[in-house]
Amino acid sequence: MIRVCHLFISPGHNFFGHHERPPGEHPIIEVDQLECVAGQGIRGDRFFGYKENYHGQITFFSMDVFDRLRRGLNLPNAQPSATRRNVFLAGVDLDTLAGKEFEVQGVRFAGAEECRPCYWMNSALGPGAEDWLKGRGGLRAQILTNGVLRRTAQPLDIGAVVLAGGESRRMGCDKARLEVEGETLLARAVRRLRELGAREIFISGRPDRDDAALGCPVLFDDEPGLGPIGGIERALYAAASPLLLVLAVDVPRVSVAFLRRLVAACDPLTGVVPQRNGELEPLVAIYAQRCRAIASHLLARGRRGAREFAEACRRCQAVRALPVDDTDARCFENWNTPGDARVNRPAPGGPPVSTVLQFA
Repeated sequence: MIRVCHLFISPGHNFFGHHERPPGEHPIIEVDQLECVAGQGIRGDRFFGYKENYHGQITFFSMDVFDRLRRGLNLPNAQPSATRRNVFLAGVDLDTLAGKEFEVQGVRFAGAEECRPCYWMNSALGPGAEDWLKGRGGLRAQILTNGVLRRTAQPLDIGAVVLAGGESRRMGCDKARLEVEGETLLARAVRRLRELGAREIFISGRPDRDDAALGCPVLFDDEPGLGPIGGIERALYAAASPLLLVLAVDVPRVSVAFLRRLVAACDPLTGVVPQRNGELEPLVAIYAQRCRAIASHLLARGRRGAREFAEACRRCQAVRALPVDDTDARCFENWNTPGDARVNRPAPGGPPVSTVLQFA
């Protein structure tokens, strides 16, 4: 099945017609849908109504090719928007569509020719991009029927890790073994990740605790005292999935519905970190595989702050911030001390947590 991964428009030209002149500064804008107008182009895009029978009324690019470009040229921070192509597709070989009519989401197109790369790609993406993209530059096409293209919801291909390797000094005992509503905090977190449908679930654990009964691979930091970033780095290394959901063990009120919102805000190359009251919440978040290099860089310099890590990922566009409001505040209530467990309450009408809290 063909999936629409990204949709872009730009109001003006940055490279087209700028030979031997500085590039333009028109933004490339990611949108949820494109209005395709037969014979004209994409409404709101720079080539709309450009000229009759123009072959580049819309441009397509392969998500698979882009992933291989990033790996092949070691460009982990390259973004699809830099190509200035309109539509990124997965599940189709664009090379087979040149000279043919084809359909995406009910809109018909006539594939014209390769969207050949130019030397601007070396500055927009990175050195060597023009040569690498020759023969793989995407597809120019004409629009044959009116219609709307919409981004396809991505199938869930996400790994997860429960961060449960801390020393729990302020709690006075291992937080992962605290029980609430009849199950340990660790078992509760794993259950919710399974309900979410995570492809693989890891536990960032402690050598003095046996978590085998939960049926998840258990990971240990390379050295003690690395904090949450150490657990995240190990899990990104172990995970086969392109995205990793990070869930601290001590946030027992996070809901599966909220985790689904996080997943929906991602794309295969970019994770998401909730932002509440202007601050990032880095331990209920999703990180892309390229965040591992950022974690390794910080750890090598002795910088172990989780928010610093999330901010660095955002600066590199490996994650985006997702603003959340006070209605989601309970998802971030963490248990650091015995008093925290007793002041947290379930929904109105339910018993106080302290009535079910036990030390296993």
